[in-house]
Amino acid sequence: MKPKEKAQEIFNKMYQVDDIMGNYPMCFDTAKKCALIAVEEIIECTKNGLGTTKFSKEYWQQVKYELQSFQKPPTYNP
Repeated sequence: MKPKEKAQEIFNKMYQVDDIMGNYPMCFDTAKKCALIAVEEIIECTKNGLGTTKFSKEYWQQVKYELQSFQKPPTYNP
């Protein structure tokens, strides 16, 4: 899966999370922040030697870049 596709997949999972407080769907900006946090944790694991390969570190950095480039469309509906 290409980094851009993985970024979209992770974002969609965050955006469509079931919210017991009834605030579903999550707002675009919060979903984006949550997705970035998840990817940053993965990148941190690669720094600590967990799942370390040159590909994985570069791949997840590219996924993070793609997530950072997301712009909220006028009406977002995944």
